[in-house]
Amino acid sequence: MGQYARMMTAGSVLAVLFFILSLSVGRFYVPFDQVAAILASNFIELPITWDASMYNVVMVMRLPRVLGDILVGVALAVSGAAYQGVFRNDLVSPDLLGVSQGASVGACLAILVHLTLGGTAVAALRRLR
Repeated sequence: MGQYARMMTAGSVLAVLFFILSLSVGRFYVPFDQVAAILASNFIELPITWDASMYNVVMVMRLPRVLGDILVGVALAVSGAAYQGVFRNDLVSPDLLGVSQGASVGACLAILVHLTLGGTAVAALRRLR
């Protein structure tokens, strides 16, 4: 087994452990083994050793947030890789095209006109012409 394969295996194991740990830790603590059992119960038949509040915290509250965080991280990684590929520069940043400044101006204007949180997010995403 080469060094690359060992590193990928170690990274994958750490990612899964952090995923389950992030579902476990919070204001309402759910034990690590209970989180694993709750997640596995959706795929295989297991005896129920958890209460309804544990299930709701893990499946209704924390799982969508963690999956959303993962998707945001993937989107940021893809956008960074796209910038690097387009400009053929490993040190490229969003400032190169003025993306950061445009988003800042849109967000500032939305705050000044007292838009809601959603309106501020949309204004930060729109390009001013």
